Amino acid sequence: MEIFEFDFLRIAFLATILASISSALISPIVVYKRMEFIGDGTAHAAFAGLAFGLLFGVNYRLMAVLTAIVFSIIISYFTNKSKIHENSAIGMLLPVFMSVGVILLSKSSTYVQDITSYLFGDILLVNIYDFYFLLFIITLIIVFLAIYREEILYFLADEKMASFYGVKTSLLRALLLGVISVMVVGIVKISGVILLGALLIIPGLVSKSFAKSYKSVFFISIVYNVLVSIIGFYIAYILDISPGPSIVLTSFIVFVFLLFFKKK
Repeated sequence: MEIFEFDFLRIAFLATILASISSALISPIVVYKRMEFIGDGTAHAAFAGLAFGLLFGVNYRLMAVLTAIVFSIIISYFTNKSKIHENSAIGMLLPVFMSVGVILLSKSSTYVQDITSYLFGDILLVNIYDFYFLLFIITLIIVFLAIYREEILYFLADEKMASFYGVKTSLLRALLLGVISVMVVGIVKISGVILLGALLIIPGLVSKSFAKSYKSVFFISIVYNVLVSIIGFYIAYILDISPGPSIVLTSFIVFVFLLFFKKK
């Protein structure tokens, strides 16, 4: 296929597949625990780290991860100590971190180009290092899901009862937020800050509607996200548009079609 004649497109395509897998692995947990807002919040927090790295010439990926983790720690603190609802804490801090990122990027000579790329995704930004970073993220998520399999099941079923039976729910939530933070940084180049939520939420909604078991939830989520990402990527190439919005629209259209088909 003509699309694979260029090295940067091959890398971007493979990175897109890995990004769809990493987000699909977390998506069911996010949906079942009604944590849909956390993906957007973490992405906006990571944006501040990206901006800091771009402005001061330090490793933007490291800064984005650190910023996202700081964001998740603050969220955990407000939720556990101040008894503020998680979504309220995210809604309060999201514009704060985003504002910091915009202010930092406004001082950069490439402000317009950079902010557009990271807000909506840019295939030209993806490189081989992003590919390896995404492999690391997938490995990290799989290890996390394997180690805490039983705890996650209790956590999803009833968090209060899980805590009563000895599951360290606060630690588990903090670890989950940390994993989401790293995952967000890995896929933000492809999806963009604004569009990332779709990759993190729609697969979970689909798997929740069609899955019959714990394992099938993750299987359906991964298959769905990979397929719509491939289709969306190819449509973007054919129409010469940004792959992030193309993948998101493809995912939404397929999701609506599946809901209609299920009702029938």
